[in-house]
Amino acid sequence: MKSKFVLGMILILLGVGFLLDQFNVISFGAIMSTYWPMIIIIIGVTNLFDRDSSKLGNTILIFVGVMFQINALNILTVSMTGLIIPIALIIIGISILFSRKKESKFQYNLSSDNKNGNLKNIDGDSDSLPPYKNVSTDNVIDAFAFMSGVETHNRSLEFRGGRATSIMGGIDIDLRGAVPFEGVSELELTSIMGGIEVLVPESWRVEVKGTPLLGEISNKSRYNPDPDAPVLRIKGFVLMGSIEIK
Repeated sequence: MKSKFVLGMILILLGVGFLLDQFNVISFGAIMSTYWPMIIIIIGVTNLFDRDSSKLGNTILIFVGVMFQINALNILTVSMTGLIIPIALIIIGISILFSRKKESKFQYNLSSDNKNGNLKNIDGDSDSLPPYKNVSTDNVIDAFAFMSGVETHNRSLEFRGGRATSIMGGIDIDLRGAVPFEGVSELELTSIMGGIEVLVPESWRVEVKGTPLLGEISNKSRYNPDPDAPVLRIKGFVLMGSIEIK
């Protein structure tokens, strides 16, 4: 709600400014030609205080805005394209170093005669699943791909969410065998010149919020109107890449 309010105020101020420019009251066009990156910075800072927004993505957004502003003021005359990727890599690297992965406290009961990937849940009922590779029962996902591919099939009984970062690579996350912790899980996704695909069960409701820059965040999951349906909250950031939820 806060980010919508700020975006609305920015649009109103822009409209008023350009209107005053038409009546020769102020040279708003000249002002905007120099200070337009402040809009990016303001949006990024505002989203940092939004709990449903990607902290990592908005930190990158702020640094991108700062670099463009420095360039617009002729303080530093270098190629912005050449700076954005290295800065994004540094921010993501710092985030990875200081992130903690929570270990799973609950595991699926995998019986010895269940070699084909048939999982048995806590009630003893069997769910027939394909014999996937890279099956994980961790409650938290922590995936990173740099010029490579990562594929994971999560089967946690208390899936809490986690994060996935793709840089010039691809990440496939299959959650069709997972159960959200207390009905809600949160996933933070960052895609820079790469792609992330998330598969969710039809019984879940997916809530997506994100910031795409020269990229796309697409939610193709089936809408579930049930108010008691498990919820997956996704916070995404895309820079010249894509995030797709199916």
